[in-house]
Amino acid sequence: MDDRPPDAVFLDLDGTLCEYRRSREELLAAAFDELGVEPFFTTAEYRDKLFLQVVTDETRAERREMAFATLAEESGRDPAVGRRLAALYASMRDHGDVEPLPGALSALASLGETYDLALVANGGPETQDPKLDALGIRDAFDVIVYGGYDTAPKPEPGPFHEALYALDAAPRRAVHVGDTVHKDVRGADGAGIQAALLTDGTESTTTPDYVIDSMADLEDPPWEEN
Repeated sequence: MDDRPPDAVFLDLDGTLCEYRRSREELLAAAFDELGVEPFFTTAEYRDKLFLQVVTDETRAERREMAFATLAEESGRDPAVGRRLAALYASMRDHGDVEPLPGALSALASLGETYDLALVANGGPETQDPKLDALGIRDAFDVIVYGGYDTAPKPEPGPFHEALYALDAAPRRAVHVGDTVHKDVRGADGAGIQAALLTDGTESTTTPDYVIDSMADLEDPPWEEN
């Protein structure tokens, strides 16, 4: 194993560098109201349904539609109601209406002074580019890889391998920062990359290489501590 500190840092986007100003809960409630039906599932149930889906080549929009249709059917409703709800939910989301997480922008600037940076995020240009433009951080990255668009989505190793190749970086000289165990920690581990988990305090049975409580912690990265 190479014990030297990383020379490349990969970062997730949603929930790591930024978040929507309008929460999923608010958006889902608005979609139900616009459709004129009583809510029949929660955002937590929706996330669970997405998590249980087998990783395939479907887009996030297609996976959302399948999840909404399944949740509708499980609640005794026509799956078509779920598909209409999915379309409304998507149409109401403004992908440029985001704000940076505390400490994210200063951490990104600090990391860029020392490391090659790659954005490794699931999604496509239509949803992710507006966020980068709104935050003004597109030029902070040497490489941008969209899982599910350029490659298979995280937690598949493809997005990480693509970033490694583009930066000509060795896996054990890279570390990925993200906020989810399933997509970020396990995905990075599958690609042989170290992982730093931005935690919300929830306990997990998966142990990442590093744990941070805030993006501000990356101004003095834990992997540089000896």
